Order: sequence, then structure tokens, then C-alpha cells
Amino acid sequence: SLKPPCSYSAETSPPATRDLTPTPTPQRTEEQGAVTAEMVLIPLIRDYIDRMLQDISGMKVLILDPQTVGMVSVVYSQSDLLRKEVFLVETVDDASSSRASMAHLKAVYFLRPSSDNVQKLRRHLSAPRFAECHLFFSNILKIPQIQVLADSDEQEVVQQIQEFYADFCAIDPFHFTLNIHNNHIYMLPTVVDPPGMQSFCDRAVDGIASVFLALKRRPVIRYQRTSDVAKRIAQETSRLMYEQESGLFDFRRTENSSLLLVIDRRDDPVTPLLNQWTYQVL
Repeated sequence: SLKPPCSYSAETSPPATRDLTPTPTPQRTEEQGAVTAEMVLIPLIRDYIDRMLQDISGMKVLILDPQTVGMVSVVYSQSDLLRKEVFLVETVDDASSSRASMAHLKAVYFLRPSSDNVQKLRRHLSAPRFAECHLFFSNILKIPQIQVLADSDEQEVVQQIQEFYADFCAIDPFHFTLNIHNNHIYMLPTVVDPPGMQSFCDRAVDGIASVFLALKRRPVIRYQRTSDVAKRIAQETSRLMYEQESGLFDFRRTENSSLLLVIDRRDDPVTPLLNQWTYQVL
């Protein structure tokens, strides 16, 4: 059965990952070398998918959730998946509804570490359809969630659990999106927080943390003082990076520190400058 995490890996050249599979001797390693300062988001995500699939031999099925479908499809084509011996791609919801046994396939799960996904995965493990299950999560997995998966894996089909920090959709090498729908409602001035405000902030913090973990950076954080949302996201991000998961963000210091600037989209000084200030335009 699975156990809580007992080893951490902070490699330098590839993007950061954390292996939660039990190992005989707890250890932490860090290879020598300088950390790149370039924003290469698409190659980072692609490298994660490569490492996820290339070390698992044989015919595979890739199981995704609605969020990771978008993350993978931007950087990986169907032909790329076939070259990695992935002959079937399913969503975790479709896999839950199917009862057909596929013992000839090895299942590679790439999911966000949400409570909903963990519960769906728990049901999959209680009645496994595949010969092996390799679990990859796009962000930090909590200890209670690992324990739930451990208790569900009675037939010991899980071969590994790893965190691959790809919890964002890379648009190009320099830009990414979290695909949060109707996010403008959370920036409107209100006396009481709108429903879903905390989940919106949590998703933003998770996405920001994932980007900096992939880049192996712990940034200096600055925020717009006049915006409650910017302040909240900045403070929760700082708490995660410098307190709750400080060991995970303990990367080699570089000469040029990264800066995370959290600003409110309502205060946009750039957009007006992109338009002509003439009576005809107004």
C-alpha cells in the first residue's frame, strides 16, 4: 500500500517535480547547475508530458480531467501521444462510467489534485480496470489525499504517485491562462464576497505556485494596495511559498530575483494608451 511522501527531488535542469512514491531511504538531492531565467512555458509542459509517458513501457491509456485536457492539448498532438504508445485518451468522468476491463493497458492519470478528482480516483482504485495505475498530479497533493488513495489501493495497482507542476495552460512561451470562467465578477467592488470567491483565489494561487515551481523560482511578491483581490491573492501566495511549502520552494538563489506583481485588471494603464485620444475615436 502507499505511504505518505518520503522523498523530495529538486532537480535543476528539468522542471521541478516531487515523487511521492515510497522509497527505502528518504533523501533530498539537488543537481549542480544554474537555473534558467527564461520563460519557456510550452517546453516546460511538454517536458512534463514526455517524462510522464516515456518511462512507462507498453500500451497506455491517458486519463485526464476537464482542466488537464486543455493543458495537454495545447502542447501535445494526437500523433505525439501515439508515438508514446498512448492508444486511448479518456476523461476521468468517462472512465468512471465505464465498467469494461482493460487489463492489457496501463493507465496514466494526469489530474488536478482537487477533492472531486481524488474521490473519483478512489472509486477507480477500489475496482481497477487496468493492469497498472501511474498517478500524476498537476499541483501539490495534500497528505490526507494521499492517505485516501493509499486506503483505496487494496489490489496494489498503483505503481507511482508524482507531482508534475503543470497546473496552467501555456498559451505561448511567455503567457499562460488558468481558464477561470466569469472571473470578472470577483473583481467587482462588493461589501460581501461573492459566492465562490475563496475557490477563485485558491485556483489563482495554485496556478501561480505551479508556474514558479516549474520555473524553479521563489519570487519577491508585490501587489496593488488599493485592490482587495490582489492583496488577498498575494498574501495567500506568499504564505504558501514562504511558510506552508517553504521547503518545496527552496531553490538555488540567483543574482536576479524574480518578481511577482499582482495587479487589478480594473486599473489598466496600458489599454487607454493603445487607442487614439481623438474626438473621432470617442
